[in-house]
Amino acid sequence: MVIVLDNLQLPKLFATLERSRSWIRGEIISKLHSLITDYDFIVDRWPDYRALVVRVNPATAKFPVHLSMCTSVYASDQGILENLLQQPGVIDWSSRIGFIFDKILCQHQKTFEAEALIGMKITRRTLRLRPTPDGFKITSLTPEQANLVNSFWPNNEGIHSELYIKELISKLPSCCLYNSEESMVGYALTYPTGYIGFLRVLEEHRGKGYAKVIMSHLASFCLQQIEEVHIKVRKTNNASFALHQSIGFETEDEDTGWWLQEHNSLNTPSM
Repeated sequence: MVIVLDNLQLPKLFATLERSRSWIRGEIISKLHSLITDYDFIVDRWPDYRALVVRVNPATAKFPVHLSMCTSVYASDQGILENLLQQPGVIDWSSRIGFIFDKILCQHQKTFEAEALIGMKITRRTLRLRPTPDGFKITSLTPEQANLVNSFWPNNEGIHSELYIKELISKLPSCCLYNSEESMVGYALTYPTGYIGFLRVLEEHRGKGYAKVIMSHLASFCLQQIEEVHIKVRKTNNASFALHQSIGFETEDEDTGWWLQEHNSLNTPSM
């Protein structure tokens, strides 16, 4: 059985999810607050669901290309999840898919390339806000800067990705650091899931601690609206882990990861 939840059911779904499911909780908030509304929340039954899939609906999505890699799955029953994923219309297995998954799936990965992620969070209590250097200033990005941000983005797909970035800048917190000559030093954005990232320090300004300034201020902006802010760091990225730890992020869990289907296949992969 497949049930697509409507907006009236989403607050109850939100209440059932532990804080460790912050990625999915962020997607719910984004949709309920009309920030990025492209998500479908699919369960095997309601209200006592045992498996959940959050996917982008390509038929209605405004930004299907840039969100379609983010498919979240969660289950209390592995077999039920496998059955849900194999139901017609739940997942388009012929497309390039990325999964954010929980520990329950780690044992069963066969046909996907997997990369472990470390969840980290920060609160007002743990935040160590880095001071803005003398003569520098911190502002939010403006929609007019979407073209510049897009030019540095590895997933740049021209006007389509520029419009996506413009939407993020328009609706979600961002942070941009300028030096005393009013030149951009770097920036970071918030993703539709509520996670922060998209961090970039321009090459000529690297190695001076500016990334810590940018990320601590973006976290501070977000903490004015919510109780805690989250990021995901690849286990292999020691520099990123150390950077975020230095400004107050704490390890949340290591039970999530990333599956990436690089090839096209019309068959459901073995779990």
